Amino acid sequence: MLQIGFLEIALILIIGLLVIGPKRLPEVVKTWLKFYKKIQNQFTEFKKNFEEDIGAEEIKKDVFNEMRMEELDGLEKQNKDS
Repeated sequence: MLQIGFLEIALILIIGLLVIGPKRLPEVVKTWLKFYKKIQNQFTEFKKNFEEDIGAEEIKKDVFNEMRMEELDGLEKQNKDS
Protein backbone atom coordinates (compact mmCIF):
# COMPACT_ATOMS: atom_id res chain seq x y z
CA MET A 1 0.00 0.00 0.00
CA LEU A 2 2.38 2.71 1.16
CA GLN A 3 6.09 2.57 0.45
CA ILE A 4 7.80 4.26 3.39
CA GLY A 5 11.54 3.92 3.83
CA PHE A 6 13.72 3.98 6.91
CA LEU A 7 14.57 7.68 6.60
CA GLU A 8 10.91 8.67 6.42
CA ILE A 9 10.08 6.59 9.49
CA ALA A 10 13.05 8.05 11.40
CA LEU A 11 12.01 11.59 10.47
CA ILE A 12 8.41 10.98 11.56
CA LEU A 13 9.57 9.50 14.88
CA ILE A 14 11.94 12.43 15.56
CA ILE A 15 9.22 14.97 14.80
CA GLY A 16 6.79 12.95 16.92
CA LEU A 17 9.30 12.84 19.75
CA LEU A 18 9.68 16.62 19.65
CA VAL A 19 5.95 17.39 19.31
CA ILE A 20 4.37 14.67 21.47
CA GLY A 21 7.14 13.90 23.91
CA PRO A 22 8.91 10.71 24.91
CA LYS A 23 6.26 9.58 27.41
CA ARG A 24 3.27 9.65 25.05
CA LEU A 25 5.07 8.68 21.82
CA PRO A 26 4.75 4.86 22.26
CA GLU A 27 1.04 5.20 23.02
CA VAL A 28 0.45 7.41 19.97
CA VAL A 29 2.46 5.07 17.72
CA LYS A 30 0.42 2.06 18.90
CA THR A 31 -2.82 3.94 18.25
CA TRP A 32 -1.73 4.95 14.74
CA LEU A 33 -0.56 1.42 13.93
CA LYS A 34 -3.91 -0.02 15.04
CA PHE A 35 -5.72 2.58 12.93
CA TYR A 36 -3.47 1.86 9.92
CA LYS A 37 -3.98 -1.89 10.25
CA LYS A 38 -7.75 -1.46 10.52
CA ILE A 39 -7.84 0.70 7.38
CA GLN A 40 -5.59 -1.75 5.55
CA ASN A 41 -7.83 -4.69 6.51
CA GLN A 42 -10.94 -2.82 5.38
CA PHE A 43 -9.29 -1.94 2.07
CA THR A 44 -8.26 -5.57 1.53
CA GLU A 45 -11.78 -6.78 2.34
CA PHE A 46 -13.31 -4.17 0.01
CA LYS A 47 -10.94 -5.20 -2.79
CA LYS A 48 -11.76 -8.89 -2.28
CA ASN A 49 -15.52 -8.23 -2.29
CA PHE A 50 -15.24 -6.00 -5.34
CA GLU A 51 -13.26 -8.62 -7.26
CA GLU A 52 -15.82 -11.27 -6.31
CA ASP A 53 -18.70 -9.03 -7.40
CA ILE A 54 -17.28 -8.28 -10.83
CA GLY A 55 -15.98 -11.81 -11.34
CA ALA A 56 -12.32 -10.84 -11.57
CA GLU A 57 -11.15 -14.44 -11.57
CA GLU A 58 -13.27 -15.24 -14.62
CA ILE A 59 -12.06 -12.08 -16.35
CA LYS A 60 -8.44 -13.05 -15.69
CA LYS A 61 -9.06 -16.52 -17.11
CA ASP A 62 -10.78 -15.09 -20.20
CA VAL A 63 -7.96 -12.63 -20.84
CA PHE A 64 -5.38 -15.37 -20.43
CA ASN A 65 -7.27 -17.64 -22.82
CA GLU A 66 -7.62 -14.86 -25.40
CA MET A 67 -3.90 -14.09 -25.21
CA ARG A 68 -3.08 -17.76 -25.60
CA MET A 69 -5.38 -18.05 -28.61
CA GLU A 70 -3.69 -15.01 -30.22
CA GLU A 71 -0.30 -16.65 -29.67
CA LEU A 72 -1.52 -19.87 -31.26
CA ASP A 73 -3.01 -17.97 -34.21
CA GLY A 74 0.29 -16.16 -34.69
CA LEU A 75 2.20 -19.46 -34.66
CA GLU A 76 -0.22 -20.96 -37.20
CA LYS A 77 0.26 -17.97 -39.52
CA GLN A 78 4.03 -18.28 -39.21
CA ASN A 79 3.85 -21.99 -40.04
CA LYS A 80 1.65 -21.30 -43.08
CA ASP A 81 4.01 -18.56 -44.32
CA SER A 82 7.05 -20.82 -43.96
